[in-house]
Amino acid sequence: MKIRTKITDMLGIDLPIIGAPMFLVSYPDLVVAISEAGGIGCFPALNYRTVDQLKQGLEEIRSRTKKPIGVNLILHKEHNPFWAKQFEVCLEYKVELIITSLGSPRTIINEAKSVGAKVFCDVTTLRHAQIVAKAGADALIAVCHGAGGHAGTISPYVLIPQLIEETGLPVIAAGAISSGKQMAASLALGAEAVYVGTRFIATPEAKASEEYKQMILESTAEDLIYTAEISGIPANWLKKSVEKAKITKPATIAGVASESEIEKEYKRWKDIWSAGQGITQIKEIKPAQEIIQDMVKEYLEIIEKLPKAEY
Repeated sequence: MKIRTKITDMLGIDLPIIGAPMFLVSYPDLVVAISEAGGIGCFPALNYRTVDQLKQGLEEIRSRTKKPIGVNLILHKEHNPFWAKQFEVCLEYKVELIITSLGSPRTIINEAKSVGAKVFCDVTTLRHAQIVAKAGADALIAVCHGAGGHAGTISPYVLIPQLIEETGLPVIAAGAISSGKQMAASLALGAEAVYVGTRFIATPEAKASEEYKQMILESTAEDLIYTAEISGIPANWLKKSVEKAKITKPATIAGVASESEIEKEYKRWKDIWSAGQGITQIKEIKPAQEIIQDMVKEYLEIIEKLPKAEY
């Protein structure tokens, strides 16, 4: 089955479902499962501590699927001093989608497009969207209120239509999307695809601890805390994991100077868990393929059941 949109045409995929790249969660098993199911699986380059490990990860993914995949790059030296080398690896392995955050994509746009890669950019405001649009972004990921990790504060009902109208670029909806209902609502707002993260944590393929997965199942939106005290940037976190880790000062995800310090950060972030408000609808652990199939089925049912006009 195919659901055709500007994004599916752009990426050569069957379904407008993007597996959001999640730190210390999205690895080959999850990436491959999502891409093989018709969406596009993505992972953060920072999930790999060295360039050689990144190459090994990409080699494994390429050996298991021929479908398109995506890589998230943080384009900010302070937060990711290795981004330039990571980008070179993405070019070498002809990664189909590069998702940028925390920095301008201007420095990578031309090279990325020279190998046929598309560049999507995380944005939380119109101002940021206009900047990356001028830089040549192919599409915008509207990170709305309720998204996991570094979320914005604007409702999708406002942000998605605004970005479409003001930039003319295709927009992907991100934030609290864990079912076909939310997928239908997102596409009704004009989004060309949905960006799904938290729902895929509760899968066998996700490289998250069983305690993390269980906390996802047991929590609702009321169990989240939106704060900048964890990473220096406002984000949504599971309260229980924050309390357990006893965080006392801000830290950047990888604002580091050496690989030994990166090692310390990895250990730190294994205990601090992000989630979006979509956890309210997550009640069980399912394979990624089944989640996608369920989302598509519910999406189609919702569209069919919408009230029809009478004349």
